[in-house]
Amino acid sequence: MTATLENAGYASTAYRSNRKTPEPADSPQQSALFRKSWTMGQPLPKGKLSGLVPPGFLETWHPQRLRQYEEIEERKGITELEERHTYHGRLDEECLRYATLPRVSWALLWMQHGGRLLFTWLLPLFAVAMAILWFQVRENETFKSFFWDGIFPFLAYFFLPMLLCWGIGRFLEKKYPKVVYQEPKGPLWELNRRTGMVTLFKDPEKEGQSGEIRGQAPFHEWDGYLLSLPDHQGNIWYRLVLVHKTQEWALPMNQLLAATTNRADVFAYWDLVRQYMDVTKPLPDIPLFEAWRYLDPTTRAHDEKIGRVPHYWRNMSEEDYESYKRRNRTDLVSRSF
Repeated sequence: MTATLENAGYASTAYRSNRKTPEPADSPQQSALFRKSWTMGQPLPKGKLSGLVPPGFLETWHPQRLRQYEEIEERKGITELEERHTYHGRLDEECLRYATLPRVSWALLWMQHGGRLLFTWLLPLFAVAMAILWFQVRENETFKSFFWDGIFPFLAYFFLPMLLCWGIGRFLEKKYPKVVYQEPKGPLWELNRRTGMVTLFKDPEKEGQSGEIRGQAPFHEWDGYLLSLPDHQGNIWYRLVLVHKTQEWALPMNQLLAATTNRADVFAYWDLVRQYMDVTKPLPDIPLFEAWRYLDPTTRAHDEKIGRVPHYWRNMSEEDYESYKRRNRTDLVSRSF
């Protein structure tokens, strides 16, 4: 389905909460297994927005990060607005488009950080274990033979490979970052505010599939679900999933907000997504979208009407921002979803 932008900057398919939308014309084509896997969780409401923000968004995108982006742009001599269309991933006034690094990039990152974590965690434990063992056998064995027979094999064949993985990965990241952080081969999904479309893409790692659409439908044809899953310790983890009303299309949204043990965070996340897609409302007023607010017609008109300061978040002090986060978290806890 294609969408043409109107003079107002939004397509006719753009999501408008004040407009009655028809149900999908297609008859349900979802199997019992699909519905059991994706729609057994709690359906999320489409009523009044809470105005609250998932704490994870406030931790990831904060005023200091906005200032860092600004400094990077000044050093590069190019604005993010000018270069953003060259990347597969976007989080701006037009769309939320998620793309992940290629598998080779993830392999190099896992090599580095896996080696670092295993080395720094296991080496102290190994040292303590060897010290205890030495005090038990020292009367019958010299330290030289104990070292070469008991300690050296572990250092050479177990800890040295970890150290090499850590060192080589770190060297590549510092000296040749383009080798590690290769450009994504294609997006995985997109929520487009201008067109109102939710798009699922095929696996970009497969030959010839990068950028190909696997499924696409207007936002009003998707329902939000609160999916829960227990871990081995008995904790319940919650995440947001968008599921199409008739097709076997499901979109887990845990890339922008990881699974959480606080279900209220997912409700706030769902409200944020709904406000983002609703062109009758301004963009959610969070640091993530501040640089793009003036590019969205509804948001620009809203900000001019209320006299919003363009750099409200960017110029906020760390103390004021921490206070805002505490109020937001308190309101989340006290609100009954």
